[in-house]
Amino acid sequence: MNRRTLLIGVGAALVVLLVWYFLLWSPRGSAIDKAKSRQAAAENQASSLQARLNQLRDAQRNEAATRAQVARLQEAIPEEANLAQFILDANDAATRSGIDFLSISPTPPAGGTVSGAVDPSTGQPATPAPSSISLNVSIAGGYFQLLDFVNRLTDLPRIVVIDGLTVSGATGTELAVQLTGRMFTSQPPAGSTPATTTTAPGATTTTTPGVTTTAPGATTTTVAQ
Repeated sequence: MNRRTLLIGVGAALVVLLVWYFLLWSPRGSAIDKAKSRQAAAENQASSLQARLNQLRDAQRNEAATRAQVARLQEAIPEEANLAQFILDANDAATRSGIDFLSISPTPPAGGTVSGAVDPSTGQPATPAPSSISLNVSIAGGYFQLLDFVNRLTDLPRIVVIDGLTVSGATGTELAVQLTGRMFTSQPPAGSTPATTTTAPGATTTTTPGVTTTAPGATTTTVAQ
């Protein structure tokens, strides 16, 4: 009888324990797990927001430097061909170097990405590539004057790439050199570019379509083709 009573007591205790687990502990444990998951998600979100905030603060601190970099890039690859300014800069470099003769013939912008093109790798509109302006430069002067001019030309704020250099003749200590090169613009390629001529004081110049500039005191003639 005592054993039976003991078994009944143990069974009742188990029933009470099971009822407590399923009705009280299990729902509360599930709620605790969900709360922990929400806490972890909130912590991850807070961490992401803090990282983003730090990035924005860094960007704000570096805003002046970023603007300066953008300005230098726009000067190096301007939005327009701006050939007149380049000719003035090259003519100034020739004057400072002591070059006796300078003739520059640029071509219209060529290349770049066609408007409306799509990048096949992303499916997004393609970023236009810079258009290329080919340069044919004729210069004459002493060796060190020519070297100084080339250095000044490549040190201009605008990017100028020298592709080739040919010594076409020499008179005494004076060398005649042909340079081929490129500079760039974000302007789309044009069908044609009107003829432009820039001549420094004291120079005489005759040109055909293209652009020709002559250093002070020099005389050059371009024969019609």
